[in-house]
Amino acid sequence: MSNKSSTMFTVGTLLRHAQDAGAPVRVLVQGTWLDGRVVGADGMGVVLDDGQGQQVLARLEAVVAVCFSRTDIDDPDPDEDARTHPHRRRDPIEAGPVGA
Repeated sequence: MSNKSSTMFTVGTLLRHAQDAGAPVRVLVQGTWLDGRVVGADGMGVVLDDGQGQQVLARLEAVVAVCFSRTDIDDPDPDEDARTHPHRRRDPIEAGPVGA
């Protein structure tokens, strides 16, 4: 038996990371890119707010890709109406090993 492990990245992990930083995201759902800030996420879905009064709920299983700027994650704008966290450099997103 080999002693190898792999890392699993999930859509939910990326969305929670963006939510914690208050970073805008783009998610690909059924061929359409949706833009907004994550205002809620759980194990089933994510709610994006476009900042202009519109919100959308997408099921996590329908999200094919997540896109966001590392700059927004590493240096969030303190004037934005997002979760407040101390400004600190964030390491790349990592997940734990997945056992076989």
